[in-house]
Amino acid sequence: MMTGNTEATVVYDEHAEAYDNWFMLNSNVLLSELLLLKKALGNPGRTLSVGCGSGLFESMLKIRFGIEINEGVEPSEGMATIAEKRGMKVLRAGADSASRAGIGFDTVLFNGSSSYIENPGAAFVEAYKAIRDGGRLVVLDVTAEGGYGTLYDLAAQFGTWDHPKLKIRAPKNPYPAEFLSCVRWKSVPEKTALIEKAGFRVKEYWQTLTFHPLYSNDAPEEPVPGYTKGDYVAVIAVKGPLLP
Repeated sequence: MMTGNTEATVVYDEHAEAYDNWFMLNSNVLLSELLLLKKALGNPGRTLSVGCGSGLFESMLKIRFGIEINEGVEPSEGMATIAEKRGMKVLRAGADSASRAGIGFDTVLFNGSSSYIENPGAAFVEAYKAIRDGGRLVVLDVTAEGGYGTLYDLAAQFGTWDHPKLKIRAPKNPYPAEFLSCVRWKSVPEKTALIEKAGFRVKEYWQTLTFHPLYSNDAPEEPVPGYTKGDYVAVIAVKGPLLP
């Protein structure tokens, strides 16, 4: 049972640099997501980043906050090469092979990657194998029900951001349309169900990007609890019973 996404791997191989460039053009969105990631991780211990991409977030976490994530799994050769240049050890494989990177991790992280996996439920089961008892699964992603998810779906259907129905709704520097053809957004309840089915217990939710995509790059946001207002949500779950 494969959980990779061949189409996504090809796209990211061809447009690896465009991923980082988009975040540089949307620096406040990047900082908002980075602050959410910092909040969700806390003191993560030994962490495996599944779908680590170019290692951009891992590099910035280390520089800004001293949080080290040195191990990743990434199927795109182009992205993995960039991540390695940033100091990560990267297993070139899909999410269905995460436990090949090792077992006994304190935290397994999916940051913006779960929506590019054909079978995220199977990927969470694989993550369960890699996490020690009492360790955590941290999943951050765009929500299907939010403003970004809705806009991204429209852009994918039209195949461009230049459609008249999108021009008045799209942010100044929208996410490259090439990356949207192979994505499968899920709602927070859908992701929660898959995470719990894999054996985890969801502990808490945190969210950011609470403004419409047109305005979310105006200023960085501090994360807030919950998931009903933000377009980018962190689901934090534990392997084993929840502690009081």
